[in-house]
Amino acid sequence: MALEEALAALRRGLPVLVHDDYSREDEVDYVIHASRVDADRVYEMRTLAGGLICYAMPLEAGRRLGLELGYELLRRNPELAPLAEKRLSYGDPPAFSIWVNSVRVRTGIRDRDRALTIRELDRVAGLVFQGRVDEARRMFREEFMAPGHVPILLGRRLAERRGHTELSLHLAMLAGLTPSMVVVEMLGRGDALSVEEARRIGREKGYPLVEGSEIVERVERLGEDMYCRYNLCQG
Repeated sequence: MALEEALAALRRGLPVLVHDDYSREDEVDYVIHASRVDADRVYEMRTLAGGLICYAMPLEAGRRLGLELGYELLRRNPELAPLAEKRLSYGDPPAFSIWVNSVRVRTGIRDRDRALTIRELDRVAGLVFQGRVDEARRMFREEFMAPGHVPILLGRRLAERRGHTELSLHLAMLAGLTPSMVVVEMLGRGDALSVEEARRIGREKGYPLVEGSEIVERVERLGEDMYCRYNLCQG
């Protein structure tokens, strides 16, 4: 089963390819746990996949750090608020929050720089998941600067949104890993890479491809109270 192969690969620190849905974006994203990202992985993300390299954590974790969704920030500026009211054709509100760099990078954009920022974000998120929120907030304020070169995505529950952000975070939880992921779209020449071409690349590289519907089905069967394992239960 593709889902079981994907979970096993993720646990081994390998990337997984996730197709959201033919009726949504109809895109495949390369996703990997943030703790396993190094300069070589960032190089592969930008050369093999080619889309925007983003760090993802659950919305509840971001809220504990004081983060807001980007459109929430824009709505408070009367000149920019109209931009935040628009939606792309698939209709979902965007998951973007702010863009950051670790204060220890050189320029922020280099492979080793983005890898460092991503691993440091994973450390901060890990503190939140351990319930050490004050420590996490302090590290986030002291060890990062904004704007930077790594966009932070805040994932909702699958009942609210079923984008690659949410699918990748739930995939991590199903694998027994912390929901701290990196996602990047796989692009072809002028358009999204087709599912068939992504599947071919996955076979060559040993990266399993899983359909978003498989992730959704498993989460619905288990229930989203699995968030409680990471100190993210609402209320």
